[in-house]
Amino acid sequence: MMPRPVEPTMIVVLDAGHGGKDPGNLGTGRFKTTEKDVTLAVTLKTKAYIEERIPGVRVVLTRNGDTYPTLPERVALASREQADVFISIHCDSFHKSAAFGSSTFVMGLSKSEESLRIAAQENALLYDDPKARDKLGFDPDDPDTFIALALRQNAYLDRSLQLAGLIQTQFRERVGRHDRGVRQAVYYVTAFTTMPSVLVELGFLTNPKEEEYLRSEKGQDYMASAIFRAFRDYQAGWKSVESHKGQANQEAPEIIDDDTVIFRVQIASGARTERFEDRHGEALEGVDELIAGNSWRYVVGSLTSYADACRLRDTLRVNGYPDAFVTAYLAKKRIPLGDALSRKK
Repeated sequence: MMPRPVEPTMIVVLDAGHGGKDPGNLGTGRFKTTEKDVTLAVTLKTKAYIEERIPGVRVVLTRNGDTYPTLPERVALASREQADVFISIHCDSFHKSAAFGSSTFVMGLSKSEESLRIAAQENALLYDDPKARDKLGFDPDDPDTFIALALRQNAYLDRSLQLAGLIQTQFRERVGRHDRGVRQAVYYVTAFTTMPSVLVELGFLTNPKEEEYLRSEKGQDYMASAIFRAFRDYQAGWKSVESHKGQANQEAPEIIDDDTVIFRVQIASGARTERFEDRHGEALEGVDELIAGNSWRYVVGSLTSYADACRLRDTLRVNGYPDAFVTAYLAKKRIPLGDALSRKK
């Protein structure tokens, strides 16, 4: 008799942005409450919704009061708890009070004015304190830092985008908020976590109407309910996948596919007498040197999804490697990209 499959348990970390000595943005200045107060209120309500209505989920908070866990401490907590998903909750601000709407961010290397503005706000302590940046190995001006972070998060990007899209749909269709869309930027908490991660901007506290809404009990209930509903839909898909994985592991643990096509991104090539670090300075984490006749090929990534490989290629191109391109391998041998795509079909 086959053993009954064990129900998978999902662990979600809810991160109320800022806190303690870090108030976050101050809004319009009309009230004593700041971003840290709104984010904590919405986070606690989200936790209550999940625990009441989704069995089989354990919720972990990075803070449950007016304390300030550092950004590395928040990430370390998620890793220590072996979390399956990380949701960081924030409120936006802008120098013009007319700005409004909700957005959700995933890890990405966009250098648009908007993404840099947001990253500077939410990673404020890192941007303002060079000693902290050096200690943590986070340099916003170093392309290699961003490429390493992109490689780290690439495996989780699809699921992060899925959750972000569900959250924005709920904000738009169930709560009636203005949808500023799913965006990509470099946040410490989404870049350094090793699980699907999103950062939610509930709205602009610098907009008087949105500030009043987000301070209200009704507004906080609605926003928390929207995040809960999005997470519920995401968790349902996760649970189905995990259940199938469990069944596959019980029935056929030794199956290995020798015909898997792997996509990699080549960022440079050079003579075998010259190593990558000789041409580009300090060695870049994650670069493999492959022999090709009398030359080296320098490649990064090892992906089964061509779409993911293209995203990594684009990330590398805008961060100092304009000649990056996708290559394909089968049984550790390079094959024409067209053949690889035909096999995938």
